[in-house]
Amino acid sequence: MPILQAIQTFAGPAYMTRMSDVEASMFTPPCECVDCQHGFYAKEEQFRPQFWYRNGLSDYEAQSIAAKYVGNAQQDRQYLLQLLSSHADTIINRWTKKSRERRQALLVETSLELYEHRWLIPRYCYMPESKTQAIKGQSRTRRNQLFLPWLSLEVLKMNPVILFALLHNRTAYPLQDWATFDGRQLILGWAAGHFDVDFSAKCVIMYGPKYGKLVDWEAAPAHRADVIGFPKARLILEAQAYLMGLLRTVVDKILEGVDLSKPATSEKWKKMIMVGFRHTSELELWSPYTNQAFSAPPVFSIDNLISTVQTRLDATGDHLWDLQTNPAYMRRYIRTLHQGEFHKTIGKDAAGDMLTTEIFHDVLTYWRWTWIKCECEYVKGVHDRFRDSIRPGRPLPPVYDKALGALELLLVNEVIKRTIFLANTLPQRPGFSHNWTFKWRPAEGPTVFQVIRNPQAPVEQKEHFEKDPLEWCLMQLQGKPDTQTNYDHALLFAFLENHLATSGPKEKGRIDEVLAQKLSDLSASHEMLVSVRLHRPQNEARDIEEVQRSEDRIAWKGQGIPRYLSDDDTIKLGTSLLKDFYEAPLPSGQKNSTWLTRTQNIRQALEAFWRGLRKSPKRVFELSNFSKEEIRFFLDVISVSLTQEYADLVQDEKDRVLASIESARMPVGVSVQTEWGTSTTTQPKISSRKAKNKTRPSEQISTMEDINHAVADMTVVSKQGQTPKIPVTKRAYDMLSFMFSTTAEESSKTVDWDMFVHAMADMGFTARNGGGSVVVFEKDGNRDGKIIFHKPHPVPKIDPIMLHSMGRRMGKWFGWHRDLFFLE
Repeated sequence: MPILQAIQTFAGPAYMTRMSDVEASMFTPPCECVDCQHGFYAKEEQFRPQFWYRNGLSDYEAQSIAAKYVGNAQQDRQYLLQLLSSHADTIINRWTKKSRERRQALLVETSLELYEHRWLIPRYCYMPESKTQAIKGQSRTRRNQLFLPWLSLEVLKMNPVILFALLHNRTAYPLQDWATFDGRQLILGWAAGHFDVDFSAKCVIMYGPKYGKLVDWEAAPAHRADVIGFPKARLILEAQAYLMGLLRTVVDKILEGVDLSKPATSEKWKKMIMVGFRHTSELELWSPYTNQAFSAPPVFSIDNLISTVQTRLDATGDHLWDLQTNPAYMRRYIRTLHQGEFHKTIGKDAAGDMLTTEIFHDVLTYWRWTWIKCECEYVKGVHDRFRDSIRPGRPLPPVYDKALGALELLLVNEVIKRTIFLANTLPQRPGFSHNWTFKWRPAEGPTVFQVIRNPQAPVEQKEHFEKDPLEWCLMQLQGKPDTQTNYDHALLFAFLENHLATSGPKEKGRIDEVLAQKLSDLSASHEMLVSVRLHRPQNEARDIEEVQRSEDRIAWKGQGIPRYLSDDDTIKLGTSLLKDFYEAPLPSGQKNSTWLTRTQNIRQALEAFWRGLRKSPKRVFELSNFSKEEIRFFLDVISVSLTQEYADLVQDEKDRVLASIESARMPVGVSVQTEWGTSTTTQPKISSRKAKNKTRPSEQISTMEDINHAVADMTVVSKQGQTPKIPVTKRAYDMLSFMFSTTAEESSKTVDWDMFVHAMADMGFTARNGGGSVVVFEKDGNRDGKIIFHKPHPVPKIDPIMLHSMGRRMGKWFGWHRDLFFLE
C-alpha cells in the first residue's frame, strides 16, 4: 500500500500520494483473465485505492493463515456436532422460550459485532464509510459484519427457527460444501473493494480433503474454480471461521448453567429437521433460493433443473389453455392487465397493441421454457454419459463443458430478457405509475410514448432505499446479473419477500398479479442460473455468436428470431379482442336463445383472436431453421380451438344451455339437474385435458327424453366407481366442493389461501415457497409429482374463476374430480 499524506482542501480533508509509490506497491497477479479476477485484483484495478493490497505475504505466512482458519472452523464444527447430538432439545427449549428482547440481549452480550439490522450490503454501500475505507482502514467489527451480510441481530431474534436452521446446516455439511455459496456472498464486497486484502500469488484448494491447502497457480484448476487466488480465498476461509466461532459462542451462552455431563435428548431436534423450516406466521416451507444461508448448501442437480422448468412449463401451458377455452378466465386476465390510471389514458390502438403484446409474451414464455427444458435435457444426456468423469479436481469432458456453457448462456440471457420485461412493465402498474409521466408521441406512431421520471419521485439510490424500499428493490432487480457491483438477485428477492411480509395491505397491494407473475419468472430463471454457476468444476464461459454458429438445438434456432408480430398485427388483434370480446354484451339473466347467441359470439371473437395470433409466428417459423415437427409443437400450444377436445367442450356448453332452456319449460315439480359445474366448464370430464372415452352428441337436445339421456350420460362418464374414493377432512372437502362446484352458490365462493394450503396438506401435499408469488405443492415428498400455484396478492383469497382453473389443473395432473372424494 502506498504512503499517504493528509492534506486540507476547500472540500475538506483529503489524502495524496505519488504515482510512483502507487506503482511500486502494485502486485502482479499470475493471470488477469475474467475467471482469475475473482481471486486476484488486476494490475489496472490497483491504481484505485479500494483495490490496493495492504501487504504482501510470504508463502509460509499465507499457508499459516489458511490453515488457522480451516482448523478453527473444523474444531468448532465438531464441538457443535457433539453438543447437538446430546443437548439439542435443551437448546431448542431455552432459545424458543426467550422473548425477542431477551434473545437480542443474549446475542449482544455474546457478540457485539453482529450488525443490528437486516440488509447490511445496501446499507453499507450508501454509508460514507464505504467510500473512505480504502484510505482510513477497516475495523475488525465491520470486516466481520461484511463477511456475513445475511446475518444480523434482527434476523436471529425475530424467529428462533433461524438459529436452529443455521446450526443444523452448518454442522451437517463440511466447510467445502459451503465454499461456493460463501464465495458468492462476497462477490459485491470484493468487486467494490470493501475489504482490506493481503497479496499472495498462491492459490487455495476449495474442494475435498485438501480444502484450504496452499498451492501454486495453474491455469486449468484456476479456470475451473478448483482453486481460488489466495486474496479472495482467504476472505472465504476467514468468514467461515468467524461464523463457526460465533455459533459456538452463542450455543455456549444458551447452555450456560447446564450440566453437560448429564444425559439429555435430541428427539425434538430430529423431528424439526425432518419437517423443515418455516418463517413465522407462514404455512409454506421457506424457499432455499431466498433463504440459502439457512438451508442446505446449494448443489448442482440437472434433475432438479428439469423438474423446475417442467413445472413452470406446465403452469404456463395451463394458463394458455384457459385463455383460449375459458372466456371468463380471459376476461379476468384482461381486466387485471388493464388496472390503473395509465390504461385509462391510452388510446384504442395503444390499448390493443399492449394487450396483444402481453398475451403473446405469455406464449413466448412457454416457448422459452420449452427451449430451456430441451437444453437441460441435453445437458443431462451428456452428463449421464460422462458421469464417472465429472468431479472436482479433474477437467470436464469437452462435450459436457460446452453443453453446460450453452445452458449457462441461455439462462443468463433469459434473466436479462426478464429484467427488461420488468423495467417496461413497472411504470405502467398502478402501484408505481404515480412516479412516472407518460408523453404520447403520435407523430412517431399510434403506440409510441415516452416514460419520464417525475421530479418529486426519489432518484438517488440512498434516498430511494429509505423513502420507497419496494420500488428501490424492483429497480435494482433490473440490473444485469453479470455486473458484479450490482446487488445479487437472490438478495433482492429475499428483501422483497421480507418487505411484503412485514408491510400493511396498501403497501403489499402495490405488487399486483401482473408484477407478481413477472417477478416469479425472473426469480425462477435466476435461481436456475445460480445453480449452473455453482457447478464444480466450473465450465468455460461461451459467447452467444459462437454458440449460435455451432449448435443446432431448438434453443439456438429460436434465439435468432428478432420478432414474431408486427405493430399492425398487435394493434389489429388487440383492438378486435377488446371490441368484440371484452366489451361485448355478456350473457345474463335467464338462459334463452339470446343468452346462447351472446355466448357463441364471445367464443367466436376469442377464437378469431387466437386464429390471428397464429398466422405471423407460423410464417416466421416456416422461414427459420425449425423442422416441421418443431413448428407444429410450438403452434399446438396456441391452437387449442382446432382440437377435438375444444370442439367437445363447446358442444357440451351448448348442450347444457339448451337443456337448461328446455328444463325451464318443464312443469313445476319436475327437477332434472343439467348444470354440472358453471359456465366456466369445471366438470370433471372437461378439466381433465386427456383423451375421452366418448364425446357429446352433435345434434341439438330438444325433447324431455333427450334431456334425461344427457343427464344419464354425464353420470356414466364420471370416474365414480372406476377409481377408489378417497376420504378427506372436512376442510379439504369444503375446498373441493368450491373447486368442483355443482351449484350457483358453490360457484361463487372464494377460498382463503391459508385454508387452501391446509386442505392440500390434509391430502398429502407439502407447500414450499418457490420464489416470488409461486408456491410449490409436492405430493408425498415429490414422489407423486408437484404443481405450482400463485399465492393471491395482495389479498390472500382465491377468487372463483382462479379456483375453478386450479381445479381443472388438478384434474389434469392428478386426476382430481368431485366424485373422487368423500368426507371421512
